[in-house]
Amino acid sequence: MAGQPPGKQPAAAKRRGCITSLSGALLFAVAVILLIHPWALHMGGRWTPALTWHGGGTLESSSGARYLLFLEVWLDRERGRSAKALAGRARLCTPDGEPHELKVDGYVKGVWWNLEGRPVTFTFSNAKEAVPRLKFTLSGSWQGQRLVLEDQGSMALSFASDGRAKGYLAGATAPRESTTGRLAYGTAEQFPCGGKSGTSF
Repeated sequence: MAGQPPGKQPAAAKRRGCITSLSGALLFAVAVILLIHPWALHMGGRWTPALTWHGGGTLESSSGARYLLFLEVWLDRERGRSAKALAGRARLCTPDGEPHELKVDGYVKGVWWNLEGRPVTFTFSNAKEAVPRLKFTLSGSWQGQRLVLEDQGSMALSFASDGRAKGYLAGATAPRESTTGRLAYGTAEQFPCGGKSGTSF
């Protein structure tokens, strides 16, 4: 360009170069993630290009208590470097319609391409300063488009036999109580808490 000092590029050309470099780096990072964790594209019998699965359903305790659970999980890119790790959030509604917002940490075993039938474990907990403090674990697997879960008695450590949230390791624990459930793909709006909409979803 006439009048332009030698060795200097127009600002627009520099910006295009930066954008191209960033786009290339982003595409490379995505390609590496998908090469290592292709299973994150096939969660719950569905094509999940956002590397995220969400759904809800009912959990039922052997004591008769019924809970509504909405769960959203995604590939944990930080922990996923060394483990088949998931992160997420959940809303658990107790039988009286009280919502509890929870953090979710999960991992899967023996998987590369597809999660179908592979063991998956989720640990649920609320904020450390929350009252009551809640913590429990659900394990199971995706079977087709259903996520089938059971707690091996861990929910009894945070909930009374009638489903009331009593707090982690607080009060009596019902002997041999267990909770099972099935979650189906869906949005948070499809699983309101006793008619109440969630506060975080």
